[in-house]
Amino acid sequence: MSRMTVGRRAVLATPALVIAAPARAQDGRPLRIVVPFPPGGSVDLVSRIVQPRLAERLGRAVVIENRTGASGMIGSGAVAQSPPDGLTIVWGNIATHGINVSIYERMPYDPVTDFTPVTLACAISFMLVVHPSVPVQTVRELVELSKRPEARLSYGSAGSGSLPHLLTEMLKSATGARLEHIPYRGGGPMLIDLVAGTISAVFADVPSLLPHVRAGAVRALAVAGAERSALLPDLPTVAETYPGVSGTAWHGVFAPARTPPEIIAPLNAALVAVLREPEIRTRLLASGAEPIASTPEELRRFQAAEIAKWRTIARAVGAKAE
Repeated sequence: MSRMTVGRRAVLATPALVIAAPARAQDGRPLRIVVPFPPGGSVDLVSRIVQPRLAERLGRAVVIENRTGASGMIGSGAVAQSPPDGLTIVWGNIATHGINVSIYERMPYDPVTDFTPVTLACAISFMLVVHPSVPVQTVRELVELSKRPEARLSYGSAGSGSLPHLLTEMLKSATGARLEHIPYRGGGPMLIDLVAGTISAVFADVPSLLPHVRAGAVRALAVAGAERSALLPDLPTVAETYPGVSGTAWHGVFAPARTPPEIIAPLNAALVAVLREPEIRTRLLASGAEPIASTPEELRRFQAAEIAKWRTIARAVGAKAE
């Protein structure tokens, strides 16, 4: 059973937490959600789907502020330095609060001690695909083909230390696959070269890959999550063939460290309730994000496990931010 599954079931089993009435604003000040990535990305998109309903449940205005730069560390660092009054939170993700600490020599914050967890928000599945010229239909066939001296297969990533890089290196370590790493400055150029056949394979998020899969420009082999994607229920996971090889791009909401429990509780209750609303779930699933909520303590444990997991991989392959 995956840690994300545990989180989902725990929330469903604690209705008293979900229906608790959030504290209503008396001073008129808005809740500020810092999105540490540019508009249009998955973190920005998901937070904006949640924003209006969260404002209704909290009884206060909710504003989103995009503070970008340094792989999400500028905005996250600003929240870490904000007063612990419940008026500023960050919509973080696997990079800002999971992977970055293992690939950057210096960070403007500690992803654990400088924050108080609020809730997991969603999981975005990644998928392993190949160019149609690669004569394989399964992950096992890709691994076996890569071991042939004449194959000379390559894979792309959005840069050293990115989730596509670490996922592929995890697969290589578990299977002995031989795939040359070709790093790019972002996912867009990587996908252009994949469709053109310049590189052989990539792990990338399901929403960005689906149009190419449906058009026949790339061939899907498997999803990278511990469970199959709701968008692609017939596509197996990598872990079904190679147990332990999995990873998901998760989002989590965090407040500054030392934010009191009596402030965190209504924030958690409101966010969990919004994420469980049928209309919000439908919109998130349509965008490629699986709603997933948790208690603050579940997020704390999950984050610690994710940091340890990706630190092991990053150190093994010498991944450093470029």
